[in-house]
Amino acid sequence: MALNSTLLRVWRSVLAALFGAAACFGVLAITEPPGPGLDPDSMSYLGAAESLVRQGSLRIPMADWSDPDSTSALRHFPPGFPIVIAIPVALGARPEQAARGVEAVSAFAAVALAVWIVAAVTGPGAGALAGAALLATPALALDHARVLSEPLCLALLAATLALMVFSKRPLLYGVAAAAAGLVRYAAVPAGGAAVLWAFGLHGSLRERVRRAALAALPTALLSAAVMLRSLLESGGARGIGLHADLGPTLREAGVTVVAWLAPLVPPRFGGVLLAAMVAGAGIALLLDAASGRPGRPEPTSPARSLLLAAGLLAACYAAFVLASRLFVFDSIPFDDRMLSPVIFLADIAAVAALGSCWRAWARPLRLVAVTCTVLWLTASGFATVRAIEDARDGGWGYAGDAWRGSRLAAWLRAEGRGFEIFSNDPAAVYFATHRASHELPTDATQDVVTEFDHALHARRSLIVGFSTDYDRMIAPDSLAGLLGLRKVAAFPDGAVWVSEPLSPAQLKGSLQQH
Repeated sequence: MALNSTLLRVWRSVLAALFGAAACFGVLAITEPPGPGLDPDSMSYLGAAESLVRQGSLRIPMADWSDPDSTSALRHFPPGFPIVIAIPVALGARPEQAARGVEAVSAFAAVALAVWIVAAVTGPGAGALAGAALLATPALALDHARVLSEPLCLALLAATLALMVFSKRPLLYGVAAAAAGLVRYAAVPAGGAAVLWAFGLHGSLRERVRRAALAALPTALLSAAVMLRSLLESGGARGIGLHADLGPTLREAGVTVVAWLAPLVPPRFGGVLLAAMVAGAGIALLLDAASGRPGRPEPTSPARSLLLAAGLLAACYAAFVLASRLFVFDSIPFDDRMLSPVIFLADIAAVAALGSCWRAWARPLRLVAVTCTVLWLTASGFATVRAIEDARDGGWGYAGDAWRGSRLAAWLRAEGRGFEIFSNDPAAVYFATHRASHELPTDATQDVVTEFDHALHARRSLIVGFSTDYDRMIAPDSLAGLLGLRKVAAFPDGAVWVSEPLSPAQLKGSLQQH
């Protein structure tokens, strides 16, 4: 009996390692040149990592037009991901390749832990199914195709889940949850989930409060440190107000959920109905697994603990994101990237529930479950392959052919040296030239334009206007017209204007004309 138990533990670990390796090598494959994909967020992560290695501080290669320095402190994102990227950068790796390696290792950890957890509570078959489901989910694959903090966050959420289920030390899963929040602000509620979990376990009130306090300590300390740093850097906190127009956000969330639950089926051709059916079946499965009926997990079993812990983490994350959308950022998208932690935890919970109920089901119900599972895995796998092929077709974002072959970028690298750059797309400047730049003003009032004119002419400066739709900034050509700047280069993807001093009377006349 002891030998069989040992063999089972070894097989479980081997299975987890195999699926983790598949995820790791899969990430390396989908991020081969022209990958990994790059977007504006990638600039902040990579630039801050480079800055940490070279200067010992987390600064990103962009700043407001009024700042004397063309770099600024990392504020919009937590420091965890850039700090981890900085480790291989300090060893000589290029930033993009360093991030690629971090994401590959994160994929190994996230998938291996998920497989190990599910295999431990319901058996190796369910563990293998969990690995297959995670590898086949398009939202999770696309997270790993770009330089984003989500892969590392998912790995830390998997660690938090494993420790919540198997560890009796609240400080351990409190540390894992706090680390997830240090990588993504949206994952800060994992710390809250750890506290609720510690308090909800059996014991006296005193013991439950002690456990909750231990679980809360890491998140409280790290969050306080990050918040203090942000306040010191920015000089204030973001305002809070009600943004109640949830219609477009909820529609986007619906599209995301339909693409996850009914892959390859367009919403207008039954995708919504099919997704609703799959969601209903999934909810019924989870309720069945948690019901405590004969053949289902015992109230204190690891399988039931896994379902409750995954549900608690997902619920806290979703509630925090919804509250942030309502009261802080009205532009938070409910897309694959934002909802990927919920999808990740739901995949794990659904497979664990299926494995828990399997033995209690009659053969017809098992046949239906196998058929539905195979159909979903097949469709989801095809959707993942198609999404990755589309993402790699010419490269993603700033790693794409259009940006790498940009004549404007080539002009900046050759002719733009020695100039201070003001642009409507600082990320494009960074990835094209590896230089920092200033954003353009967002306000076209006379005072702002006058001050910007002074800032522009205080140094040898260029306005670089990419053919990018940034509604919050003044259009580069309009701004150049207001200031009477001379266009020195024009290309299909943008144009460049050079600063030439105007007299106060000329500037006033230009503003009146516009």
